[in-house]
Amino acid sequence: MKIYSWNVYCYNTKFKEMCKFIDNLDFDVLCLQEVTPELLAYIKKMPFHLTYHVDVIRLMSDKRQEKNYVAILSKHSIANQGTLQFFDFGFPLHTRLFIGFMRMFQWSFVTERGAVYADIDLGNGVLTRIFSVHLTLWGPHNRAQEFEAVVGHIQPELPAIVCGDFNVIEYGPMKILNWLLGAPLSQAVPWYPERDLFEERFEGVKLKNPLKGKVTHNFSRSQLDHILLSDGVKACRAWVHPELHGSDHNPVGVEIET
Repeated sequence: MKIYSWNVYCYNTKFKEMCKFIDNLDFDVLCLQEVTPELLAYIKKMPFHLTYHVDVIRLMSDKRQEKNYVAILSKHSIANQGTLQFFDFGFPLHTRLFIGFMRMFQWSFVTERGAVYADIDLGNGVLTRIFSVHLTLWGPHNRAQEFEAVVGHIQPELPAIVCGDFNVIEYGPMKILNWLLGAPLSQAVPWYPERDLFEERFEGVKLKNPLKGKVTHNFSRSQLDHILLSDGVKACRAWVHPELHGSDHNPVGVEIET
């Protein structure tokens, strides 16, 4: 049973190549993040069960907004589905100035962040709750709070698989981005242990990270992308797909026992 997660990148210019990759991918469940309306219209026509929710609304200008979605495609029927709505937060002056400067690179302020989950029988007669999640880029403290919102939707009686882009930055020099995007300066020093803190929290809520130690985003030199497994869900293998197909994230996969 193969579970995949992929942040397809909302400004992906290789639309046909990306769609062909999804068409040919051998998956049972595929979780996607940063899905554009154009890609959503395409995957709605595919012969899979689908659920989706707004990932983020990008405020491109005072008059223009762009919606991205998180989505779950499944070869198995969806018995139940639900959504999570994350909180909005303010930005300090230096972050506002930074985003203003980065608009030339299509950066923007955001609102209406959310996630989606689906309860799916993966073939063993037991429902598994699968999440497609995209945690915020706007600082470790906000990422941690959003992750807690996800944990709050895990049901003790259901096995769980949490998929998505967590934006946990591991490479020391890149951590200055945390401060630029609104986090306290203490979270922007190269030795800030965000990965260790997340791994401790995974352990605390009994979620395994079979992709631990793998780089899924070459620019940040970090494991941004995750497929976390609860007790009772066992990984046979986990891998990072080498082909980007226009995204800045590698697709990641985990094969689980059923």
